[in-house]
Amino acid sequence: MLANALSAQPLPVSAQQAERARQLLNSVQWVDKAWGAYLAGRLHSADLDQALIEQFRLAMALRDAPSYAEEHWFVAALFDAAIEAGMTVPAALLEPFEEDWADAVLILLARDKDGEDSLLRFGLEKSRPVVWLAANNLLFERKSQVWYAATLAQISITHRFTVTDSGYGQGIGDGAGGGVSGDGVAALPKGFPPVALYTLQDGATAQRGSVLLAQGPQNVYYKRTVVPTDEQVPFGSGSVALDRMAIRIGYLAQLRHESVEQTERLFHSETHILFTTVEDFERQVERDMEAQAEGIRALIQDLARVGLSAPDVRLRIVPEVDDQRQTATARLPAVAPRAIPLQ
Repeated sequence: MLANALSAQPLPVSAQQAERARQLLNSVQWVDKAWGAYLAGRLHSADLDQALIEQFRLAMALRDAPSYAEEHWFVAALFDAAIEAGMTVPAALLEPFEEDWADAVLILLARDKDGEDSLLRFGLEKSRPVVWLAANNLLFERKSQVWYAATLAQISITHRFTVTDSGYGQGIGDGAGGGVSGDGVAALPKGFPPVALYTLQDGATAQRGSVLLAQGPQNVYYKRTVVPTDEQVPFGSGSVALDRMAIRIGYLAQLRHESVEQTERLFHSETHILFTTVEDFERQVERDMEAQAEGIRALIQDLARVGLSAPDVRLRIVPEVDDQRQTATARLPAVAPRAIPLQ
């Protein structure tokens, strides 16, 4: 009798809402499924997390639906629900969405300790600048060995020798980044629940209310833009220009806890030589390139002490000779690249 009485009692409100969300997720109507995702994302129920993960599996075929289609907005609602719920979606389920939903995918990958392979794909040169930056910042925070080796291998190492026969001054120029706006309008299909769209931003373009995603030489944030039911809102992903080489230098500087300027001078050295004789020129070039090589070896050894190693990376200094002499009487000899033995 007691069991019958208990079973006849109404479910708690949260349980009723969870059951309603589950029913809507299983609907054949995209608008209903979107409402199911909307409810599930705000209930923070572990059971519903599993239901949302299953929807990601079913939604793989919808990843490139056009932006006016209901299917597209269901996928947007699904990502919004997962991000709002604070859940972790397995990287393997997110992989099919990497091309068309990169910003939202990276937000979710930031929570997944097993997402390194996906982050490494996003960290390739072909990625949008802010996507590249976000992925590399996340790998930097995790001190990924694979990422470290790839980053080290991609840094150019140069030594520029400017040769004059009189007093001469020089400076090192800085790279600059800039933003490009790409604003448009977003509108939901009729009857859809409010859906948030997510866009990544670097530190220069982040706005009030943006959320920090990953720290690095330039931090990455994300912005959440809510598209209300049956309304239009301005929306644009925008873009930013980055000096990727400077960012790579910045990672090494932060890992070693030294200034970016100091690390930049180490990898991209500049020397002014007041010409006297060919023999003196050759001696100074040899001495300065050896000092640069030793400095880079010391940096790599310091990073090895904190657990980062890249045994298969081969580094070399590429010299550049700028002959600015006004009364040259002897031709300068060619300077060969110098390998940097790391062992």
